[in-house]
Amino acid sequence: MFAKNGIPLYLQLKEKILEDIKLNYKVNDIIPAEGKLEEKYKLSRITVRKAIEELEKDNIVIKKQGKGTFVKEQKILYDANSIGSLTQRLSKQKHLLTTKSISFEIIEEREEHFVKDMLSCKKLLCIKRTRLLDEVPFALMFNYFDVNTVPDIDKKMNLESLYAFLKKEYNIEFHNAEEIVEAMIANDDDAKKLNIEKGSPLLSLKRLSYNQKNEPIEYSNLIIRGDMYKHKIILSNDKLSNI
Repeated sequence: MFAKNGIPLYLQLKEKILEDIKLNYKVNDIIPAEGKLEEKYKLSRITVRKAIEELEKDNIVIKKQGKGTFVKEQKILYDANSIGSLTQRLSKQKHLLTTKSISFEIIEEREEHFVKDMLSCKKLLCIKRTRLLDEVPFALMFNYFDVNTVPDIDKKMNLESLYAFLKKEYNIEFHNAEEIVEAMIANDDDAKKLNIEKGSPLLSLKRLSYNQKNEPIEYSNLIIRGDMYKHKIILSNDKLSNI
């Protein structure tokens, strides 16, 4: 079952257990005890224990004294303290973010839309994407631009990271941004696209991004499954005088 390829047995076993968890287990399910894994895979207890320890280090499982080893809830840490695309942020955490579907919508001059005032434009382009995290539906992304800022993007865009593409193709870089986070629940359409129940918790991250001239260049709304996400913000002492 395990190849003699120079990869330690405990790492091969770790990957085997991880594959089994992804296919057959849910959060809080108990996985087989070390003795059963030892018997099933014909490996030593030390090898099995080390494989479990590696899964613990990766926050895949958690050991509960006297109860067993359980599948741990996986939440993605989103660092809100720097500007960067979701793809760039999650790749640093060794997660695979892919696009399930993508569409482009033009919002014409005659149509009213609140983002037009934000970007001081008459005609908008909205890029709509459904994103998968490690092959699981994770987020709905809506990115709005002045249509004249990104001409023919629907014919050119072929990269997973929108921000990397904007920099390469249009020389657009974001210098600063304002972001609002709010809770919401999934409607019928959200639930269908994200493969969750209607009414499930979601988080909406609405961001207005500016270029180096402090001109608003993009508005985005990122809708993320609440059960797969946590938000990180760093607070600092502004050294205000005593009040």
